[in-house]
Amino acid sequence: GGMHYIYVTCEEYDGCAELGKDLRINGSIFNKFRGLPKVQWTAMPIVVPGTELLSYNDGLIPNDVVIKLRVDNPYQVETTPDGSFQMPRYKIVFDDVEATDKETNEEINEALAKINVVPNPYFAFSEYETSQFTQTVKITNLPDNCTVTIYSLDGRFIRQYRRYEAGVMQSPPRANPPVPETQTIPDIEWNLRNSKGIPIASGVYIIHVDAPGLGERVIKWFGVNRKFDPAGL
Repeated sequence: GGMHYIYVTCEEYDGCAELGKDLRINGSIFNKFRGLPKVQWTAMPIVVPGTELLSYNDGLIPNDVVIKLRVDNPYQVETTPDGSFQMPRYKIVFDDVEATDKETNEEINEALAKINVVPNPYFAFSEYETSQFTQTVKITNLPDNCTVTIYSLDGRFIRQYRRYEAGVMQSPPRANPPVPETQTIPDIEWNLRNSKGIPIASGVYIIHVDAPGLGERVIKWFGVNRKFDPAGL
């Protein structure tokens, strides 16, 4: 019950003296790497309050429970180049787990439904703004290729963003990088100005997202603009 780990190894029992030396907290990370390959199985037993584990010679478990460890797919053993210890080696095969070539209609509709504008409604302030002179809302969860057009409620054109994002190769190039290309940014920032740079009036606006090959999404957004204060007071 004290949250003590039990380690099972294939080595002769020495009271965990050698393993403990490698795994103790004040040991270096390299010592831990030497210790972990010796462990075949580990667990954290929970003991009923008021009971204690037995000694190793008595079987540890203070009742009639018998634990048997079986491995259907035994691992191979690989010895380190310096011959200091052996490491388990598994062969893992991934079959029929690759990504599909094309999204289903249901997946496309779910992705389009996630496109949104935040905050909505906007009351003269958002967490995205960096000073009293900035006004920012974000249109989020956008596909890499799409056109975002903003209209007033009566259909007047306000602003348009043509978005065509692509990942950039990591620089400098590395051998076997975990992510060879950078991830694209899934949103755009709107500074609440029209295509001429003039602040918009407070009211309801329509945001239309056209994603070629995927579909369309229409969002209603309400915002209350704040009065411009050049002094920032």
